Amino acid sequence: HLAGESFWEGENCQRLCRCDGSSHAVQCSRSACAPGEFCGTRKGVYGCHERTNGICWASGLPHYTTFDGKRYNSQSTCRYVFAELCGASKSLPFFRVEVKNGNLNFRNPRVSFIYRVELWLRTGHFNSHVVLERGKDVLVSEWIPGQSAPCPSIR
Repeated sequence: HLAGESFWEGENCQRLCRCDGSSHAVQCSRSACAPGEFCGTRKGVYGCHERTNGICWASGLPHYTTFDGKRYNSQSTCRYVFAELCGASKSLPFFRVEVKNGNLNFRNPRVSFIYRVELWLRTGHFNSHVVLERGKDVLVSEWIPGQSAPCPSIR
């Protein structure tokens, strides 16, 4: 780091350090991220960063755009994780989105489309599982953590 530059240390950004140009020493003090910030790496820089909303999407015959704007095309018929919360967070609920592609045309197995999407959401108060499948009703199941069976499903 350069003289006068500050940087974060610790697994959860517990210390804010500064390179002192006159003493050629690093001085650190206990600190924490401000409300509305998270500790992590963004654009290669570790530290406290502003929480922002992000959008990723899928369209057409599997065309995908990531949260950071990168575009991908996939004709795979595998089940895969489309998006999920990375790491534990006290301020964000756990979520996971899985996607399953299917063959659009049995004469050409290299062409696929998204035919099933599943969403899992866990908060401290309830859990939800939503299934969207081509040609079927939307299925929503909710249950309270610690219960063995989900509440009745809504279609």
